[in-house]
Amino acid sequence: MTAALVLGLGIPFAPQADAASYLVQDAAEYATASANLQPGDEIVLASGTWNNARLLLKGNGTAAAPITLRAQAPGQVVLTGQSDLRLAGQYLHVADLVFRDGYSPSDAVVAFRESSKAVARNSRVTGLVIDDYSNPDPADQDQWVMLYGAFNRLDHSQLRGKTNAGPTVVVVRDATQGLDNQHRIDHNWFGPRPALGVNGGETLRVGTSDTSLSDSNSTVEANWFEGCDGETEIISNKSGGNTYRGNVFYRSAGSLTLRHGNGNRVLDNVFIGEGKAGTGGVRVINAQQQVSNNYFQALAGSSNRAGLAVMHGQANAALSGYSPVVDALIERNTFVDVAKVSFGVGYNAASGIVVPPSSSQFRGNLIVNRSGANPVTVDGSLAGVAFSGNVQSPLASTALPGGVDSMTVTLVQAPNGLWSPSPALAAVGAATNLAVMPRDATGVTWYPKQGEWTDAATVGHRLPANGADR
Repeated sequence: MTAALVLGLGIPFAPQADAASYLVQDAAEYATASANLQPGDEIVLASGTWNNARLLLKGNGTAAAPITLRAQAPGQVVLTGQSDLRLAGQYLHVADLVFRDGYSPSDAVVAFRESSKAVARNSRVTGLVIDDYSNPDPADQDQWVMLYGAFNRLDHSQLRGKTNAGPTVVVVRDATQGLDNQHRIDHNWFGPRPALGVNGGETLRVGTSDTSLSDSNSTVEANWFEGCDGETEIISNKSGGNTYRGNVFYRSAGSLTLRHGNGNRVLDNVFIGEGKAGTGGVRVINAQQQVSNNYFQALAGSSNRAGLAVMHGQANAALSGYSPVVDALIERNTFVDVAKVSFGVGYNAASGIVVPPSSSQFRGNLIVNRSGANPVTVDGSLAGVAFSGNVQSPLASTALPGGVDSMTVTLVQAPNGLWSPSPALAAVGAATNLAVMPRDATGVTWYPKQGEWTDAATVGHRLPANGADR
């Protein structure tokens, strides 16, 4: 194509060379424009309310010339009623759409597939807002975003208010629709999600137990999880090779749970609970998990929602069971005023959860409780965990086998808003210059974030609410 086909208002958009730009006013015009999209083509949804719009973006763009679907103006295209969006093909790019005042007529609001045999790859959804777009029947399960295929990205989006069953975002994995996914989920603001009351209220799930022994190799980084109270697992990791890096968990009642899968990394994250009931940190299960350089503060949860929960496992565990912790590396983390740092979580002879961690290391961690309380709890055996170079203030727990020094540590607030020891302790705790993702650098700038953050929180922690290049 060398000229733009313009539908609706008749106002042309300047296309790329050999590409077309379609400005469409309704679903019928969209269907016409999207019938045979070529690399570099774009469809522009005219500003206004799109009711009961079921959109399919299908085609094969290229890295240099993706096929684009976007709003005429960010925030000015609102999909309502029974609307949803599907993507299928290669190098598809969707930007700046809002879903609210309704709920999906299918199993997802946005799905990176048309069918099990037609999925999206190398595609991106950015600037997506899904605001309280929940099925009114809380037991009627759906997902808001379902990622299939490989090399897809969800970024700079805002999702808040899901009240019905089903994860907010899910990476779906199988041999047909993609196992080695290598997706990227970054710079999103996941706003409040109320407690569902049953299992199935995760904010993010990566995989399922049946394929958990294969690697997804996906990256979840630089996101804010705020008031994500849907269930015990804010993030439910159920695959291998994933990286969770540089995220902020703020007043979220739950934990980042390494439920299934091996060889995952939890790095450089910040967990701030402000004493809210049920707020937790990281739960460790399975093999070759790494938890390093994370910061945990004022987390009130216990057991599965402890600031750190290292579980016992089952011998010959089923895929849906609890595999023992093997070769875990937990190092250089800081725990400040957390209610619990727990080893042997889940230990239960009656259910066979009796296999202790093995070949694991807990080293260079800092545990400080300024009230003088001891947050450490131990059930079962710690013989398979090597403790070295750790500091606990004011006193090391007698439940630990050594490798933890008692020390009175004075904390000062660093420029990043986090508390660090003064004087500094060499090779103990998270880095004093740990980068904290600014809240305003996640999501979009053109739609409000209605969450749990207040000016008082800014004063209390001096966490960066502004700044950072998007």
